[in-house]
Amino acid sequence: MARQPIVLNGKEFKFQKNAKEYFKQMLERYRNGQTVDTDDHEMLLALIERHLEADKKIGCGVKCFYKDRTDMPTSCFWIERKDGSKTDFSYLTAIAARGKSLYQEFVEACRNAVQDDLKKIKEQFFKKYADETGKVKCDITGEKVAIYETHLDHKKPLTFQVLVNTFLAANEVEIKPEMLSMSQDGQFQTTFLDIELKEKFKRYHYKMADLRIIKTELNLSLGGSERILKSKNPVIIPKELFDD
Repeated sequence: MARQPIVLNGKEFKFQKNAKEYFKQMLERYRNGQTVDTDDHEMLLALIERHLEADKKIGCGVKCFYKDRTDMPTSCFWIERKDGSKTDFSYLTAIAARGKSLYQEFVEACRNAVQDDLKKIKEQFFKKYADETGKVKCDITGEKVAIYETHLDHKKPLTFQVLVNTFLAANEVEIKPEMLSMSQDGQFQTTFLDIELKEKFKRYHYKMADLRIIKTELNLSLGGSERILKSKNPVIIPKELFDD
């Protein structure tokens, strides 16, 4: 069966990638806090109808669309409803017309559970090992890099997703919606509602993770063919984080 084009407000996109580029460029045209103009408003109104949570996002009706920041270093489209309430929405999710799977939501909750501690661990590593210019060596290239140029990498074979999968298997966890936060206005990341499970994953992660500092662009380019070598300067997780 041939893939159907996406038609929004009379404009046809043959492939999803074309629609993604169109709305990416639209978002980039606005500054944070700026309301979109009439033509873009009509396109976004058509787009939001594709969202799996369209009824919830639209609520009592759309007053306007605008661009603003998320709780991460990114921006997205927001809706101000007619009653003054506001919510974010992802144009990528709306274009795809599907949301994250329950498994993907669980992985996101796991990342969210450890991200604050990992940020502190990275800062402590730089404080201890950085040279007089504030730089340490990338574990792969040996190049000196500053903290803002780096990623705290979960070294293969224990990638973050592998840690999540082995945690699920070892603890015979069956993922259920009630374990996780439900989608709500302004919520950009899924979190654990089951605090005991959250703490259990955190302890498991800290015991098992093999961390290293690498250049950010290397994190994006590493493929399955990467050789598994011992880290030159592993990032040690403080023992108190995983003591029972």
